Amino acid sequence: MNKFYFILLLIVFSSCKRNNSNSSANASFIDISVFGNDKLKIDSTLIHKSTDTTLIAFYKKNNYETAWESKNNRDYILNEISLAENEGLESKDYNYISLKTFEDEYKELPDSLLVKYDLLLTTSTQKYINHISKGKLNPRKLYDDWDLKEKNIDVNKILYDCLNNNSFETIIEQTKPQHEVYKKLKSTLKLLNGLPNQHHEYIDLKEKLLPNKKNNYIPIVKKQLMYWHDMKEKDTILSTLYDSKTQEAVKIFQLRHGLNPDGIIGKSTIEAFNFSKTQRIEQVIANMERWRWFASDFGKHYLLINIPDYSIVAIKDKQITQSQRVVVGKDTRRTPVLESKVSNINLNPNWTVPPTILKEDIFPAAIKNKATFRKKGLVVMNYKNQEINPYKWKLADAKKYKYVQKPGRNNSLGSMKINFPNNHSVYLHDTNHRDYFVYTFRSLSSGCVRLEKPLELAAYILNDTTKWSLNRIKDTTDINYYYKLQKQKQLAIDKKNAKLLVKNPTLVIEKKTFAKPELKTIEIKVNEDIFIHQLYWTAWESNGLLQFREDIYCLDANLYSKLRN
Repeated sequence: MNKFYFILLLIVFSSCKRNNSNSSANASFIDISVFGNDKLKIDSTLIHKSTDTTLIAFYKKNNYETAWESKNNRDYILNEISLAENEGLESKDYNYISLKTFEDEYKELPDSLLVKYDLLLTTSTQKYINHISKGKLNPRKLYDDWDLKEKNIDVNKILYDCLNNNSFETIIEQTKPQHEVYKKLKSTLKLLNGLPNQHHEYIDLKEKLLPNKKNNYIPIVKKQLMYWHDMKEKDTILSTLYDSKTQEAVKIFQLRHGLNPDGIIGKSTIEAFNFSKTQRIEQVIANMERWRWFASDFGKHYLLINIPDYSIVAIKDKQITQSQRVVVGKDTRRTPVLESKVSNINLNPNWTVPPTILKEDIFPAAIKNKATFRKKGLVVMNYKNQEINPYKWKLADAKKYKYVQKPGRNNSLGSMKINFPNNHSVYLHDTNHRDYFVYTFRSLSSGCVRLEKPLELAAYILNDTTKWSLNRIKDTTDINYYYKLQKQKQLAIDKKNAKLLVKNPTLVIEKKTFAKPELKTIEIKVNEDIFIHQLYWTAWESNGLLQFREDIYCLDANLYSKLRN
């Protein structure tokens, strides 16, 4: 064997060793004999010594023959792998250099290396299909609070279809995420890569920069605004005045980053300015990986929550039908990423305090002052659902009880909650902190998602104007409505009694008394299939503008690092 073939053999051996069970066969276990001129036969007893079960299954179905005789097929997959960076992946993960070396010398390769090339093409393509369709990493192994359904991809079926139908381009494109967000992230990555390399200057401002003031960092701010195309016209960057034109450009920059567009350059705006082109590219790549994890089909009708954007939209037949702000979990009590389906809606829900809040909030406060229960509107109940005196509560017995807030506008869940099956005991709900929605930073809850317009969303989901119109829902959740009904009943009784007394002035009429009105919890089943996708992404493109959001749970950089390692 000459020196070139020996080097190729070493490349294959080292590549197979490097690619482990996801992507390689142990090439040293393969014994080859030739049967015919076109396809090469592989010894089945030896190929079964490989640890790559997907590879074994492929060649078993292929009658232990080589599969890559078509130059068109080889050229397509080599080109696709060479462009893996466009998908936020790396061509080196799929042995591009080794494959290209084989292909360049294809006509001169002996049968033994042709088979080794065939094996390497198969394992590399299988790995690429896996990564492009469901992600390079497994979110279930990375995060405890990501509850995404595992994607089941039949890699070999996809590969057979490509080879047998000579339709690589159509089929491979279909295996990639078809979501519009992913496609726009891909174009965003291309746009970012096309930007000139910048000498990124750090803005080290400690105080707010107010309009019409002078500051030595203003020239750097202007450079940044022009670089990111928020300031369209060139400016005299030597000026240190924070002038009106720069203020307008800063407002555009702030809007693109989900910040309050007030033109004041404060901490959050400075942090956004200090992101370099390289960091934004890494952020986009991390988000592309997430979109490979998410379900391929969200359904025809669904609620889509973007946790870092503090937003929820309802989408039906690809059209946005509802949108509103939300409050999500703080970093210490994160809102989980999950996929589920709406099951029912509770009007006037009571709230049983979850263990984490009891342990971290309620119990420490109650140890200091047992009036905590009353102040928070909590009823302490034993296992028989009997109310106990909170002033006799002891920490030693704390776990024997449950702690419940009765229905009412000041209940922590507010007037409504939307339930869906999940492993984290979370739901969408109203809140008694309705002032939070004016804030730009809304990572403030204990894990559940709080809705800005909960009753409107309830009416939308129920979609029953006869039984559950928005006005009916508002009345049902308003204690004053029940007082009003009671008053109307009393007036009707008084009117009737007055007529009786006119006829018989000596008649003694017993006074009717009413119990104090109370809100009752009502559970309404949702019959329509409305899915819920509670997801996390921090970069996208909208109407030609790059959009970035604060990585509130600090996931982006860590994910990118894992992707590249």
